[in-house]
Amino acid sequence: MKSWMKFGIGWGIFMFFLMNIGFPLYDGVEIDIKKCLFMFPLWIIFGLLFGYFSRKKGPKKQIDE
Repeated sequence: MKSWMKFGIGWGIFMFFLMNIGFPLYDGVEIDIKKCLFMFPLWIIFGLLFGYFSRKKGPKKQIDE
């Protein structure tokens, strides 16, 4: 597995827990299982997109003149 994929999946899982479990627990809102089942694959996809675009956009090589 490529490094950007590992990074993206990790980021997606982190964001899923933060947005769908952490914030509702902090706010005292009940956690909706159906919403979690719907949002988990979306966070993984968004995480992969984030990992792809953030890792592929590395620093450009400078040409010494």
